[in-house]
Amino acid sequence: MRKKTILLSIAIVFPMIIMLGMSIVPIMTYLFGEEIILETVPVDPRDIFRGDYVFLNFVINEVDKDLFPEELNQREMVEKYRHKKLYAILKKNGNVYEVERMTLAKPDHEYYLRANINLYIPLNEMDWNKVHVEYDIDRFFVPENTGKHLEEMSREGNLLARIKIWHGYPLLMEIYPKEG
Repeated sequence: MRKKTILLSIAIVFPMIIMLGMSIVPIMTYLFGEEIILETVPVDPRDIFRGDYVFLNFVINEVDKDLFPEELNQREMVEKYRHKKLYAILKKNGNVYEVERMTLAKPDHEYYLRANINLYIPLNEMDWNKVHVEYDIDRFFVPENTGKHLEEMSREGNLLARIKIWHGYPLLMEIYPKEG
């Protein structure tokens, strides 16, 4: 009887520990993260299970290859590091943040994001000047039938995103129109 109680306790407690563990980083980011603003360029898809969302593409997703470490400034190196962890060090430009440089080592800097190089196939040799980088903040869920309006605002260049970052982990808090 005691063995069944122990197994039942483990069966109940173990999933709760896993769920709690998965929420620690987002909670810590929410509580202790630094707030930054990014410019966006979204499209408007729909998730059958979670509803409408705006798929966001940020200005910082397209990074000039000269901002990467020297060893990544060649096409072969960009392909070698595709889907591996990189860090984007951010700097403030006006009221928004932009990529100052990319690094392979975790930076000792206040504002940085963990990043991955995505598959990037240039149309011609000149297009290797930009590399598409992902930051895991590309979806913002919205009330049903409101995403089209946000998409249109973005096409006009009138949409910003408020992000909190904590130790490189981003948490998308809000998207809103630019003022003026």
